[in-house]
Amino acid sequence: MRLINTTTLTLTSFMVPVSSLPAYAILSHTWYPSPDEEVTFQDFTSLPPHQLEKKKGYAKIKQTCHRAKKSGIKWAWVDTCCIDKTSSAELTEAINSMWAWYRGATVCFAFLEDLEPVPKGVGHGHGQGQNARNSQIVGEQWWSQIGEQWWEDGGSNVGSSNAGSNVSAATGSGTGSATSSHTQAGRMDHLSHEEKVARFRTCRWFTRGWTLQELIAPSRMGFYNSKWEFVGEKSSLKQVLAEITQISESVLENSALLLTIPVAQRMSWASSRVTTRPEDMAYCLLGIFDVQIPLLYGEGEKAFIRLQEEIVKETNDFSLFAWKTGKGSGTQHQKHWGILAPSPKEFATCRDIENWGNPLYNAECLITSKGLRITPAPGDGLRSGSSSYGLKGTYILDLGCYHRSEKGRAIGVVLQQHGSDLYCRVMPESLPMWPTGPGQQPVLRKSRLFYITKTVSPVASTLLGSSHRWAFDLSQVFAALAEIKFVPKQSQFQPEESWDAERMLFLSQGSRDFQCCATFVTTRKDGLGALRILVWCHLHLVHGGEGEAQASVKVEFDPPTEGETDDDGFVKCEGKVVRDAYEGQPVFRVLIEATTSKFRALPTIMFFRGTDEKMARKNQMYQQQKVAAAAVGRERYFNSAAASMSSSTVGK
Repeated sequence: MRLINTTTLTLTSFMVPVSSLPAYAILSHTWYPSPDEEVTFQDFTSLPPHQLEKKKGYAKIKQTCHRAKKSGIKWAWVDTCCIDKTSSAELTEAINSMWAWYRGATVCFAFLEDLEPVPKGVGHGHGQGQNARNSQIVGEQWWSQIGEQWWEDGGSNVGSSNAGSNVSAATGSGTGSATSSHTQAGRMDHLSHEEKVARFRTCRWFTRGWTLQELIAPSRMGFYNSKWEFVGEKSSLKQVLAEITQISESVLENSALLLTIPVAQRMSWASSRVTTRPEDMAYCLLGIFDVQIPLLYGEGEKAFIRLQEEIVKETNDFSLFAWKTGKGSGTQHQKHWGILAPSPKEFATCRDIENWGNPLYNAECLITSKGLRITPAPGDGLRSGSSSYGLKGTYILDLGCYHRSEKGRAIGVVLQQHGSDLYCRVMPESLPMWPTGPGQQPVLRKSRLFYITKTVSPVASTLLGSSHRWAFDLSQVFAALAEIKFVPKQSQFQPEESWDAERMLFLSQGSRDFQCCATFVTTRKDGLGALRILVWCHLHLVHGGEGEAQASVKVEFDPPTEGETDDDGFVKCEGKVVRDAYEGQPVFRVLIEATTSKFRALPTIMFFRGTDEKMARKNQMYQQQKVAAAAVGRERYFNSAAASMSSSTVGK
């Protein structure tokens, strides 16, 4: 870290940790629109003073050093001239260390170049403004007696302890009355809270990305207007700053509390801020989230994706995914999205997001090449989007957070399945919410490991729209078997990761030879009998035109002898597969024709009448042996069922 000697205005390098640095002041400011007006490292080390004076930015350096020196602080840091931006290694180190440098500074001077002094007469005698300040009179009186002198002419509170200087000498005789009148010209104590907010809100300093961490990190910070007149300290202006930035007063007072704030809420602080280079919108937030990433200028908005990936590595805070797209985003026609936000702008509605509990206990999530891998906690997972919200064919992921304005209502994101345990986000312009009372949560559909795509480009979104191509549509099967009273909760679908329960599709994407099986359990109305019906589907992809896919279906029974005669309870149960279209893509619709005349209970329960207990026990043992033998037979049958598939084939 390079520091400016406030007496000689020369640079000195310190190769020590921040905690071992000498006391130094630091400047927070916005760059002039023309970069040529700022003093670079090369300018500061090579140009003579009379040429440096021609640059507007040199005045900021001199003012910073002047105030630091009068405070007894020997060193100062200004980003424009203390970083050699021609060295990528040095720039990377500086940006990754920026938070620590501002946090470790003895004092920070915030220069608001477009904050003009308060005109004479404005705010004076304003009764409403005076009433608004009554609650702070005691604090204001203390500050006017102690604080002003420190910020304007040098601080005995800091200088003597950190730099060993005689601050009294720095604020020498003959300056007292002049300082008092000069300081009052800049201060806004006589203005109401609303008037202060109005004046500060127009400052460009509150719209820049880099000044966000520069506001939070310093423990002591003073604000100056365009004439370098002291306006107030962060501690006395915290209510004004909190209203403008939406940052809580507690965080402004103590930056150590920053990590207790939900990720989405911290992101919202940057939602209305901008940077000159798109990559800096991510780099300026490194300190806010206590992460480090390599700098790759030229990658554009991918830097913000890398920032979110790094955040995922450090926390299980799912509020990171509680962003929404705006109507004016320009991508409202894109249907499929990733789980990561394109920019901080999408977090504008997250200013009051709170977590239900400690994110440490949320489901495990991990960034992989396939996407964000989430391992749900027991009893949790993906919930139905259609059961409670009418969002047909979708799932909901609970984010474990809520809006303070909607306390008691959980927040989720809407997902759609696109392959083997692979999902993407849809309808990002809204976040479903639901009450958290007993029985009010959406129906749990899947409680297994799954993946969500990280990002989806407009082109990739179009491709995902065809991800259900050549899927097996079992919607008619459900309708047909409903007539024979099958029990959905006891039904099974293999492979489970390819079954889209919300759309009733077996997704075959990623496989050239796909096989699946749906097992339905039917019962008698009196519950005394059961039968398993297995629907096997087989897809084989070949090259060439419309005949690129061939499919077959076969219906089996468990036990295998069931369904053969009228006595077995089924008159007919046959299956076939036909080509159809689903949401604009070709699929194979599985059709089942099932009719029943009666149900015959399996011989698992026998009723005996009469008094011959010996015969009854003998018959019961015989029936138990028969059931056990049937179970062994069924096991052998299922082991060979996949190999025996041969039935109505489509596509040849």
